[in-house]
Amino acid sequence: MGKSPFVKVMEAEMIPALGCTEPVLYALGGAVARKHAPGEIKSIEIIGSGLVTIGVQSVGIPNTGGKTGGYLSTVLGVLAGDADLDMEVLNKVTPKDVEDAEALIAKLQSEGSLKIDMVTPAPSIYLKTVLKTDKHTAIVSMWSEHNGVKYIEVDGEVIMGNKEEEENAFKAELEGHNVDSSFLSIESIYDFCDTADISELTMAKEAIKLTKVICKDGLDNKFGLQTGRIIQENIDKGIIADDEIAHILKWTVAGLDARMGGSDVPAMSNTGSGNQGMVCSMPPIACGDFLKKDEEAVLRAVAFSNLVNIYLDYKSNEYAHLSPMCYCAGVAPAAGVSGVAYLHGHNKEQISDMVRTTLGNFAGAICDGAKPSCAYRAHTGIYGALMAMLMAEKGIASTDVEGIVNKTVEGTIDNIYKLQKNCMSDTDEFVCDVKKRQGTLC
Repeated sequence: MGKSPFVKVMEAEMIPALGCTEPVLYALGGAVARKHAPGEIKSIEIIGSGLVTIGVQSVGIPNTGGKTGGYLSTVLGVLAGDADLDMEVLNKVTPKDVEDAEALIAKLQSEGSLKIDMVTPAPSIYLKTVLKTDKHTAIVSMWSEHNGVKYIEVDGEVIMGNKEEEENAFKAELEGHNVDSSFLSIESIYDFCDTADISELTMAKEAIKLTKVICKDGLDNKFGLQTGRIIQENIDKGIIADDEIAHILKWTVAGLDARMGGSDVPAMSNTGSGNQGMVCSMPPIACGDFLKKDEEAVLRAVAFSNLVNIYLDYKSNEYAHLSPMCYCAGVAPAAGVSGVAYLHGHNKEQISDMVRTTLGNFAGAICDGAKPSCAYRAHTGIYGALMAMLMAEKGIASTDVEGIVNKTVEGTIDNIYKLQKNCMSDTDEFVCDVKKRQGTLC
């Protein structure tokens, strides 16, 4: 008997990643290009989609002490990245590597030989890196996934992919395209997680392991806005109650503090996002800890929440892996708290009600790039989702007379997809223009 489609989709979309996936994308492009272009570095040009270009600007790069930017991510990939480590490409970076990268950046910028810019329209995830040395020119194009190296050209010779595939990817952005979500629904995911053999939940087990470590890193150390630590400090002062909701919030957002602040600890990503991975996994983990649930119950709940997030993201069509809307606040909390509701014994209808109410709450909140305040946004979204869960317990939920909420989860997320497609498609250009005007594009 072959693998269940639920297992296959978890294996495809739950990937360990060191650092925010945007710096990883830039670093991986640089590392792959360097692999094919040895010699003295003469110039580097980086061209990305709007969401990728703004996404790399303000988030901490692993092993750099919280430094940021597409230039540094790329140059670190070129000088010290290990392309064979895939999304952990920056795992071996040292302080000396950071110094060398900054020195090279300064040199290339003084010569006008280091450029970053945006291309639109483009696949939501798209990055082209052009590396020229005194001996070679390498062009690496990536799209669809943050580790999706699809095209490599060295000295005019194509050694991977072809230009037609890249052109088709751009056409698909204009025409729209679908990922297979036919087998996914709240009901089907619920049934799978209730009946699956534990051996089928390996990715959820790995997610629990990685998520616990990075969230503890965020509570133990001063990363980003320190949102999780501030919750804990105010619990200690008696200002915030030491209850289940606070326990879930502090542990979850601490992981985002760490990841956005440049933690050296990897996270389990979900649909290309480490933040979404943590927002999916830590709420049921923390809930299970607070309620003293057994290991198997937590494992099933974490699988449930991660699969719900994949389902919701897939229903967003081409935005499945990167969106103009803030998924940390607007979508992933619905998935993460689905796992909490699962542990509380809520039925499929109650979970669906919670998801619909949550999706309607933050629809349209823009993504303006990965940054420390993502943790605060996630806090707001998760708290709202937990409130929606408590409402659903009483049979209360948003109805289809309220804004973009539909009678079904599928209809609601379809409305959100259309909102993004029809009303938010220029968001990335606007944010990029703001960065340029402010002189902060890096």
